[in-house]
Amino acid sequence: MTSPQESGSDIEVSVTAVAYGGDGVGRVEGVVCFVPGALPGDVVRARVYRRVKNTMWARLLEVLVPAPCRDSGGECAGRACAAACAWRAFTYPEQGTWKRRIVEESVKRIGGLSASVALVETPSLRLGYRTRAIFHGDGAALGYYAPRTHDVISLPPCPLNHPRLNDALEQLRPLGIRGHVQVTVNPDTDETLVWLRKPMSAVRAVFPLTNTPADDDRAQFEFDGVPIVNGTFSQASLLLNRLLRAETDKRIGNADSLLDLYCGNGNLSLGQGAQTSVLGIDEDAAAVAAANQQGPGAYRRGDERAMVKAIARQPWDVILLDPPRTGAKALVPALTNAEAGRIVYVSCNPTTFARDAAGLAAGGWALTSLAALDMFPHTPHVESIGVFERDRKECM
Repeated sequence: MTSPQESGSDIEVSVTAVAYGGDGVGRVEGVVCFVPGALPGDVVRARVYRRVKNTMWARLLEVLVPAPCRDSGGECAGRACAAACAWRAFTYPEQGTWKRRIVEESVKRIGGLSASVALVETPSLRLGYRTRAIFHGDGAALGYYAPRTHDVISLPPCPLNHPRLNDALEQLRPLGIRGHVQVTVNPDTDETLVWLRKPMSAVRAVFPLTNTPADDDRAQFEFDGVPIVNGTFSQASLLLNRLLRAETDKRIGNADSLLDLYCGNGNLSLGQGAQTSVLGIDEDAAAVAAANQQGPGAYRRGDERAMVKAIARQPWDVILLDPPRTGAKALVPALTNAEAGRIVYVSCNPTTFARDAAGLAAGGWALTSLAALDMFPHTPHVESIGVFERDRKECM
């Protein structure tokens, strides 16, 4: 083998960890190496395709010695796609353990904070849980993209998808779709939302609840008291969303006032009792309008500037935020000065959560609890919920 310093060389890597994003991590002659598809404990042969300073990235060629946490029988066709079963061969409980460690280590490395992270999961929903997916079409095939390409791969039914989602994909395949199509199914009924960039009469004929951005009225259905609106954000699994809502409710407690930032369709606040005064703010007009159908007057359209004003508007028992993957950096200065009993921060990105947590800590908020939620089994994705309370030492 050539030197690991050379791009295009084949190397042997003993994998000792997994990084946020799912890549296996090892060292070769002191150089950190990331190998997508490798698991902790694997010894693999890989080909270097990128190198910067003391870090390189390599494509997995062969598993020479499989890790104890690798289930070769668990691998499926999803290994060929960029979206679905990236960790399908990663066994439990090790998979959950590493998700917890990723959250814990991100907070320590990026945020400079120490936290004991609890893992929360629903073991009965490790397969067949996904109720929303984005598929890609090239006019002939419809499925997922191959890794690092825009080549569409038609795959057999994905074991992570709810059966109704797999059925919808099979019905869409012969319709000649080009571009992206988002499909959301109600696991309790036969309702299926389809979101396209441009109208297709052939799709609407099969799925009447089809919309495009040109439509003023969006199709929707209700699940667990929350409106699921076509073309707006909802959790990838409505079934595992129950776990997220239950864990968030525990941390909100019996609040008299709740400010719900990046509220979307009211997913995390519509379930609050009549004793709680809720104000929700989000930029998505369709989602906010749907939330107001359930909780009239409680939800408003607004950007982060409106959120900053709302934070300072009054004392809040709880400020809840569930920002996009980019986090809530723009709100951190206002949150540090907020009059609130606690801040409950829901995140789908441990790195931006850690960055924002550091800002809150510098402003006198202590991270008092942190949990990793396994909302995306057999993928590297992990949700987290952190609770911040005023650091009493800062107040003395």
